Amino acid sequence: MSHMASRDVHDPVAVERMVVEWAAQILEEPASAQDNFLDLGGHSMLAAELNQRVFDTFGAELDLQLLFEKSIGEAAGSIVSHLNSTTQNG
Repeated sequence: MSHMASRDVHDPVAVERMVVEWAAQILEEPASAQDNFLDLGGHSMLAAELNQRVFDTFGAELDLQLLFEKSIGEAAGSIVSHLNSTTQNG
């Protein structure tokens, strides 16, 4: 997979939509940004698969603690925050 165009990386809605879609595919369950990954049946191996998709596309890693403790949308938001801080600092 290739990295997304920089304009897409900074669009939190696009990033969240992609991460939720991938989570639903990996979990084989419908998912929304408000859902918790673990509550939908996620576990560490599935989280690693999701994290690999995120890294392959965005060049950043999910905050797995957020993914396990908060919502999928909040975990996706951490990617945008990381990418924005990397862009500003680098």
